[in-house]
Amino acid sequence: MKSRHFQAIAGIGLALGGTLVPSVASAQYNRVPDPNAKRVMVAVFRSGDKGLGVQAADAVRGRMGSEFPFKQVYVLPKQDITATLEASGFPVTEALEPHDQKALATLLRADEYVTGTATKTATGVKVEANLVLARDNALVQPLGTYDVKSVGEASSLIAKELKEARKQLEFEQKCINAARSQQYDAAIAAAKDGITAYPKATLARICWANVLVTQKAAAAEQLKLSKEIVDIDPKSRPGLAILAQSYRDTNQGDSAVVTLTRLLATDPKNPRLQKDVVEAIAVLANPKLAKPVIDEAVQANPGDPELLKLRWLILLSTKDYKEAFTQGEELVRLDTAFADTTYFIRTARAFAADSQFQKAAETASKGVAKFPSNGSLIYEQIVGLRAAGQNQQALEALDKAIAAKMPVENAQTLRVTLLKDLGKGDEVIPAIKAAIAAGDTTTNLRVLALQSANEAYKKAAASKTPEDFTAAIDLLKYADTVVPNSLKAQSQFLLGATYVAFGQAKLQVAQTGKQCAPAKEAKDLFVEAQILLPKGGSFSPDAMRQLMGAVMQLDPYADQLIKAICK
Repeated sequence: MKSRHFQAIAGIGLALGGTLVPSVASAQYNRVPDPNAKRVMVAVFRSGDKGLGVQAADAVRGRMGSEFPFKQVYVLPKQDITATLEASGFPVTEALEPHDQKALATLLRADEYVTGTATKTATGVKVEANLVLARDNALVQPLGTYDVKSVGEASSLIAKELKEARKQLEFEQKCINAARSQQYDAAIAAAKDGITAYPKATLARICWANVLVTQKAAAAEQLKLSKEIVDIDPKSRPGLAILAQSYRDTNQGDSAVVTLTRLLATDPKNPRLQKDVVEAIAVLANPKLAKPVIDEAVQANPGDPELLKLRWLILLSTKDYKEAFTQGEELVRLDTAFADTTYFIRTARAFAADSQFQKAAETASKGVAKFPSNGSLIYEQIVGLRAAGQNQQALEALDKAIAAKMPVENAQTLRVTLLKDLGKGDEVIPAIKAAIAAGDTTTNLRVLALQSANEAYKKAAASKTPEDFTAAIDLLKYADTVVPNSLKAQSQFLLGATYVAFGQAKLQVAQTGKQCAPAKEAKDLFVEAQILLPKGGSFSPDAMRQLMGAVMQLDPYADQLIKAICK
């Protein structure tokens, strides 16, 4: 049955004039339910076998009618349930979704309801049942799973177990009332009494565990009690939630991941829980533990898009890329809306991590085609094209985005990197200067300025031509004005080293050609070097000392040449 929001059922009250019409069955009892009797609804059991869910519910309802004293427990007649469902347009032979079961129970003023599953087997049937408190459908008490010959036999066993399980309820209510009054010792005492009355009690234990959470009791104490709950009911949402947090608090990360994944499998459409699980997996860095749990959940709930999405995220985290790509494509087929910006970005990054750079670029490009104004997708497209060796296409795509004023992360830094990749070195510094002048404040751009200046210094040191030295000095002077303070020492060291190397080259020219001007220029360069090298000493202390030693020798020699040559 297609799920509907509970408000659809809540509207039934209006359709029936605000109150429920007494049913034929109620008239047949010829007696009014005791006002103090607990009202219990039995919902259609979930089953893949047509009619079996209805048969199981009918059998349990009938058995309860004879098992429980009328003045203590009033089992809502099937006709009342059917009339209510029909008035809303809901099928009466199919199991409701959990939130709709709760809404129906609330509308019928039920205190509790019984729900379950029924499956045919080779020897008969397998029936599982649970007692749920209408005030909160997370409050569940398992009533057992029975492999028997017929639903009639199962109903007898379920009714007997329900009779025992309900022994905890008065104590669970006392626990709740005492906790609300902040009488925590009394609340815990009541919960313990409930466990004594029914040793397999989950409801009393949940109340106790919630009190421990409120009191901020020791994690080890919460861990012990929540384990008891989950041992009895592996699908208990409150138990799993407290257990997962207890594992976190006791630094048992692997167990926390598994427990959180099991918790999400019980409520896969819960977005807050999804976020919690995914973040925990990322922080705890061992998502492989979650994979078998989510695989089992997907197998039990085939086609559930929320579980499939979580599986996709886990596959990406475990770097099972091939499976992740297949899972992602399946999700898009199930729901084209799944192919949002996050899908394209994560998939493109996964292709890149799997060294499929062309696929990464293609995926990001598809995303840009669908979301042309998304800066993050454009960034992934450009990075993907660059990784695939398509630098010119990447530069063209980036220039187009910049011209359209798209918010691409580190756009100017990326552009300068692409210019360098394409061998357009003469455009690099002008691009950096233009970007900084236009207000770009990114550190990476300034680092690139220093890198380019360093490359110019190395080129000059190798060629020893005045043109290269002059270009390197100009670039280093500019870089020194824009680099962050953390890089000042490096820029000043490199500038000082360039002065030393250029000075040496000038001295050789002066000595060989007996020229005065180069000798004086060398002297000036050595003076500048003696100022700058100590400022940059923290960048490379040993190299600074060697260069300063060289300057101490070269500077006097420059003086000698000037004295000898310059008249």
